[in-house]
Amino acid sequence: MGNRNILSVVAIASAAVLSLALPTQAKNDRFDDPSGTSVYDQTLNDLMTQSIVRDLASVRAECMAGSPVYRLDCIRQGLELTSRRAPYHGDYGPMREALRAGAAAVAPIIDADADTDRDRLEVDPGTNPRFKARRYYTPTKAGSYDATKADAFKALDATQQRLLEIGKRSPDWYRAYTTVSIAVASLADVLRK
Repeated sequence: MGNRNILSVVAIASAAVLSLALPTQAKNDRFDDPSGTSVYDQTLNDLMTQSIVRDLASVRAECMAGSPVYRLDCIRQGLELTSRRAPYHGDYGPMREALRAGAAAVAPIIDADADTDRDRLEVDPGTNPRFKARRYYTPTKAGSYDATKADAFKALDATQQRLLEIGKRSPDWYRAYTTVSIAVASLADVLRK
């Protein structure tokens, strides 16, 4: 066997050993203690809860500034964007899922009452400092506004109730989840104006 072949075999064997060792090491680094608690688990804290509330408040302000026909899609996208910024794991995981479910519940209302005669509203990046991406809001028909609002109120109420139900796990959860559910309820004010 030549030097080239020996070096090739050594390189392949080294790569195989490293590929087996690295995932095991990475897996072990994710745990804080022997109980298996992941460092990616986010426990409830006022800073994160207030960040989510501020996200929802910025959504409310942005949606209020727009025409009523675009407000429902603004709320939907705001719930979705806020859920994306919430932690995936730990105590905020159920909150994230409740916000996503709320956005998903509003989507069919928009689809059923979309005004295809109007253009979508383009929101420039940076319009909302908390969500810097460009967004497009689908208008709903002005004639079906009352029915659309009623359906949207039901979807937002269901989201709020889901958050309150999840919050019954403990006093800390109750405080955090109630705070966020109040912020979700304030989105309904956008549709009342």
